[in-house]
Amino acid sequence: MPAAKVLASPPTLSPDQLELYLHRIQYGEHATPMGNGHPRLQQLQKSVEQDPLAALTEVQRRHVGSIPWGNTALHYSNHHSISIHPACVFEKLVVRRLDGYCMENTNLLYLVLCSLGYQSYPTGGRVSRAIVTGGPTDEGYISLSHMILIVTIAGQKYMADVGFGLNTPTSPLLLQEGATATLIAPSEMSLIKAPLPEFTDQTQKVWVYQARNDPQSPWRPQYSFSDVEFLFEDFIMMNFFTSQSRSILFTQKLACTRVILDDQCLESIGIYILAGREVKRILHGKTETIEALSTEEDRVNALVKYFGLRFREHELEGIQGLASQIKSR
Repeated sequence: MPAAKVLASPPTLSPDQLELYLHRIQYGEHATPMGNGHPRLQQLQKSVEQDPLAALTEVQRRHVGSIPWGNTALHYSNHHSISIHPACVFEKLVVRRLDGYCMENTNLLYLVLCSLGYQSYPTGGRVSRAIVTGGPTDEGYISLSHMILIVTIAGQKYMADVGFGLNTPTSPLLLQEGATATLIAPSEMSLIKAPLPEFTDQTQKVWVYQARNDPQSPWRPQYSFSDVEFLFEDFIMMNFFTSQSRSILFTQKLACTRVILDDQCLESIGIYILAGREVKRILHGKTETIEALSTEEDRVNALVKYFGLRFREHELEGIQGLASQIKSR
């Protein structure tokens, strides 16, 4: 029996695909064509040469401001599944302009960075149990279920992530204990090294990504990770669990987020959150409910209005009978 085909490592995108991606994230809107039909890509390549960290920061922010984090494919589809094959990810997030969760969004960014010549590799993370359950006093972490990128620039390693939903990092974070940066002002993000509560050997330490609402609030762990490279096959296993297990919230509840950017300076100033029967907006640290969702039609319209997501009729029918369907009270 022939061996299964192994994906190219690292996988890359063509110039045409990169140009489409940059159009998707609204990069280089005023770029001037230079002869080969890839004006946005040419502008980005020049930026990478001049300042690779600044270029990565802009791409990361534009990505989270344009491509929503979400799990709609597990609800608005007939197959209720997610593929992380690079071709499927590109088709879904760039061509169809839909949302994706971590192993889609961050997978796409990985393809882009590899194509641009960045030294980058993916690793896996464990999400904090307090984030999953919503209980602030819950300790520990769930199983490996998250994707993070490690990017080396000028000899220094940075963490990059565009697929965590609320509190998704909005810029690369230096892989250095105590490194702190603005998340969505006034909230902040930071990295520390610590053993997991579940570890038998408490001398083993991993990176812990944490966030807080403002400088006066306590830090809350979001997820942990190591800087060990993961293989594509590892993410296939992780994706199978996160997209198919009935014990995980992804398969039970529909959720979607998109970061709000300041058009002038590209600062992250807020985020849209669709969950349950409402859409919330956090802007400059203030949270408000901007729309209540009483019917499936309300939610479908909200997904278009706030996230730019448009589904085909047969995809919308896929939610019928699921626990996530909005039913009249």
